[in-house]
Amino acid sequence: MDYQKITPKIIRKIEEIVDKKYVLTDTQDTHPYSHDETPGLNFPPEVVVKVKDTHQVADLLKLCNKERIPLTPRGGGTGLTGGAVPLMGGIVLTFEKMSKIKDIDKENYIVVVEPGVINGNLQRELAKEGLFYPVNPASMDSCTIGGNVAESSSGANAVKYGGTKEYVTGLEVVLPCGDLIKPGGRLVKNVTDYKFIQLLVGSEGTLAAITEITLRVVPLPEVKVDLIAGLDRLSSAYNILRKIWERKIIPTSIEYIDEVAIKTTKDYIQDDLSLPQAYHYITIGIDGKEEEVNRNMEILSDIFMQENIQDVLVAEDRKAQEKLWKFRQSIRDALLNSGTLMVEEDIVVPRSRIIEFMEKSKKVYQKYNLKTGVYGHLGDGNVHYNFIKTSSSEREWEQRVEKALSELFKIAISLGGKISGEHGIGVTKKKFLHLALNKAEIELMRRTKIAFDPNNILNPGKIFDL
Repeated sequence: MDYQKITPKIIRKIEEIVDKKYVLTDTQDTHPYSHDETPGLNFPPEVVVKVKDTHQVADLLKLCNKERIPLTPRGGGTGLTGGAVPLMGGIVLTFEKMSKIKDIDKENYIVVVEPGVINGNLQRELAKEGLFYPVNPASMDSCTIGGNVAESSSGANAVKYGGTKEYVTGLEVVLPCGDLIKPGGRLVKNVTDYKFIQLLVGSEGTLAAITEITLRVVPLPEVKVDLIAGLDRLSSAYNILRKIWERKIIPTSIEYIDEVAIKTTKDYIQDDLSLPQAYHYITIGIDGKEEEVNRNMEILSDIFMQENIQDVLVAEDRKAQEKLWKFRQSIRDALLNSGTLMVEEDIVVPRSRIIEFMEKSKKVYQKYNLKTGVYGHLGDGNVHYNFIKTSSSEREWEQRVEKALSELFKIAISLGGKISGEHGIGVTKKKFLHLALNKAEIELMRRTKIAFDPNNILNPGKIFDL
């Protein structure tokens, strides 16, 4: 599809909508918006526009739709599949100025926010009111709620609490033509429409621009405990998972970190957690009322004893938990820093098959001689594989990675899995989409995109090509 380049005349029209100081055209100012956290992707926008309200978003989309100008919505720029990268140039629409927590409704256990609110900031404000928003991506201190909704983000707490899609009860969005719709609201139940919320959550900014989000929140847990243990065999992780479900406890989180990720992160942050030497590590979080937490910790202690795991680091106070969480948040940066390039994947399988998948996957990346750091969400079957390029002279490295990925995706699909659990498709996984979805499914997605955005101006080139 042919798009119009942005001319001085178009710039003047944009400046009639948004204050001139929030319209960036200088290369130095626009460069930070040419990439997200996906290594190796860089596509410069022609202009960056910082909007402050829904009316500006609507007017800007009307202009872009009329003039056939591509527009890419952007949250915190923390995505890992290129979702916020302006492939076709045009405009990057950033919501960083729309960062208000509009209402904390304690009576309905609801919070209403603008899309530019930082996840971690929302968590802290809610905690002051005794409330809790459980979705906690590792990038929570830089990612935005709008971006979380667009990508249907998840996090370590998903085992017990689920991900973003479980908490969005209402949206205000602007369609590419400039029309405004408001599906849902401060509601516990709603079967009134075509499930627009479920369609828009995870649509990666390809269907509409999100301008307001209504979220369900829960009471802040009274007690929280985290622990980390070293395992010599991956089979021990399988036994621990199986016994946790058998004993009918639901941890907040069950995470996995391999030896490569542990060692690399220790070196990177210069901090020793006094962990035992091991090939595999499992972290488990428990929260709730004190009596419930104590009972569940006793059960976990019994499970570890059955597996002959004696050296377990338990973080009961806030300082120790923050130290452990900082370590977990630093893993990606540590792995990225350890090489010249990194390809990241977030494959998901049924949680009962995750250990089987991990055992099979190890054979694949060893076959292609790829340095790999593995960590992620063991408790919901979603583990991150990070392939690290250690030398700039390895010209065939990307070919080896692509072959390995193709094999890993096929293994995951054969086990009932999919090619992404929380990062989305974006740019980097487009070529693999046909492995996970059949022609009819992809065609239905294309027709949905066209119904929302017939001129294909909104985040074009993502998920699939029209």
